[in-house]
Amino acid sequence: MSKLPNPVLAISGLSYSIGNRALFDGLELTLSQGESASILGPSGSGKSTLLSLILGLFPMDSGVVRLDDESIADMSISALARLRARAIGMVFQFGELLPELSPQDNVALAAMLAGGDAAEAQSRASDLLKRLGVPDSPTVETLSGGERQRVAVARALINKPLLLLADEPTGALDEENRDKVADLLFSLPSEQGCALLVVTHDRSVASRADRVLTIAQGSLQVAAESEQGQ
Repeated sequence: MSKLPNPVLAISGLSYSIGNRALFDGLELTLSQGESASILGPSGSGKSTLLSLILGLFPMDSGVVRLDDESIADMSISALARLRARAIGMVFQFGELLPELSPQDNVALAAMLAGGDAAEAQSRASDLLKRLGVPDSPTVETLSGGERQRVAVARALINKPLLLLADEPTGALDEENRDKVADLLFSLPSEQGCALLVVTHDRSVASRADRVLTIAQGSLQVAAESEQGQ
């Protein structure tokens, strides 16, 4: 029998408090390549904080977070930064693009900051943007909200990450663009061979995932069917 690959993301016993409030208490989560999960919850429930803990931006109180079978707690700041650049792509609610740059330069810059060759980065960025249906433009400011978010997705994919994280990726979009971007995001695990974790308050977006979870009593639980519906 062949050995199953290690999960891209493995969280065990994660605890984290803010002041006197225990936000997470023994939280568990695993995600493998080709798999998607969404975490539903209102603002303040800890969804974005969990992403920050996965990225190693906050120190956890206890527990283990492993990315590509490496424990982030054991890493130096520079080693963790290299792991993030290599293994993680991030999509934010408002894209977080550089408005003065073109779509291609926004995407290529992420590859160059990770140490990639400039010419190769530009070529890969151009190919990604064409595949995602983003038009040429001198700056991203002239693009629609949905187009800008597709640029953000291309930027997250440029370094071929194992794990794609999305923080309310459709929260600033109208319904039509929300559906287009959500459909795109949830097609990526099978097409790109990555794992996808989306945090959102939008049930129609969350329902596209292989697993729909919610934060309750400091841990992740399978969302009730009433929460998962459109």
